[in-house]
Amino acid sequence: MNAHMLGDAKEKMTIGDLEPLICDADNMVDVLQDLLENAFGKVPEGNYILTETEGSRLLFVAGLAMQMSMKVKKAYYEAIEGKVS
Repeated sequence: MNAHMLGDAKEKMTIGDLEPLICDADNMVDVLQDLLENAFGKVPEGNYILTETEGSRLLFVAGLAMQMSMKVKKAYYEAIEGKVS
């Protein structure tokens, strides 16, 4: 697909085309929630302790969830306004 064709395809985006973005973001938030529940679901007698790997995974998934959410929001407003970039 050349750049011109890609541009034409983007111009035809509708609200219905946002479903995959919304579902991906929703799934990522579900993964984040699961990680948070596993890490913080039990109240410790002292401090919560995470391994370096657990902390890295939480930060990574939280960052992805935020990026996906911002992408959905941007695509939504572009579709509503009829201008897709």
